[in-house]
Amino acid sequence: MDMFWIEVIGYLAGVLLVVSLLPQVIQSWRTKKTHDISLWRFILYVLGLILYVAYGFLIDSMPIALLNIVATVMAGIILYLKLRYK
Repeated sequence: MDMFWIEVIGYLAGVLLVVSLLPQVIQSWRTKKTHDISLWRFILYVLGLILYVAYGFLIDSMPIALLNIVATVMAGIILYLKLRYK
C-alpha cells in the first residue's frame, strides 16, 4: 500500500476518534452535569493518550502525534469538567 494512503488512514482514524469526544465535551459544558461520567475511565484515557503522543513522536508519525494531542486536550476538558462539577 502506498505511504500516502497509509497516512490518510492514520489521519482519518484520528479525526474520527477526536470527533467522537466532541458530543461529550459539549454536553458536559452546557449542562454542567458529569455524575454519569466515569472518573477513572477518563484518567486512564488521558494517560493513554499522552503515551500515544509520545509514541507518535518517537516513531515520527505526525497523524498519531498531532491527533492524539487534540484528543488529549478534549479528554482533558472532560476530565476537568468531571472534577469541577461532580
